[in-house]
Amino acid sequence: MSFFSKKIAPALCSACRRVMAPCSSTKVRARQATGSHLLRVEGYSLVDKKLAAGSTISSSEFPVGSCQWRLNFCPKGSGNPDSVRAYLSMQPEGYFGRETMAEYKISILDRAGDPAYTGTMGPHRVSGFTSPGIDLVRAKELSDAVPRLVDDDGCLNVRCDVTALQMEHDDSS
Repeated sequence: MSFFSKKIAPALCSACRRVMAPCSSTKVRARQATGSHLLRVEGYSLVDKKLAAGSTISSSEFPVGSCQWRLNFCPKGSGNPDSVRAYLSMQPEGYFGRETMAEYKISILDRAGDPAYTGTMGPHRVSGFTSPGIDLVRAKELSDAVPRLVDDDGCLNVRCDVTALQMEHDDSS
């Protein structure tokens, strides 16, 4: 034990009890939360031919830890139309001003369900609503690879694996 924890901390707590009543405390526990989400883009051959550059295909919300997330997939780029891009967004409902540390991996899967193109990000502070994007593959390369990626149902599958730091508060008086 350090000098601080042996001598100073008890004296401060004792002083706190004498001067301010009641004294309160907070215990914060850090935990790691993990989760995965699969975005299935049905009719991807049509998307590949008709979707405008810069357009985004977004998943439904999914939970990881105490946050709700959404996977955003830009098959014809976001800012750079030559690059397929993906990013995560923390959903705003109830999360204004909130931030968390997260790392994630986004993969475009092949017909067998194995990663064909993968990008990783983090750990990165996600505050506000959107994380930085990941360039997964050149748009032309993805377009050429569609026959080996799109499954028998005509779906392109994009998987996101998220690990987020979750801070749990235990307030007590």
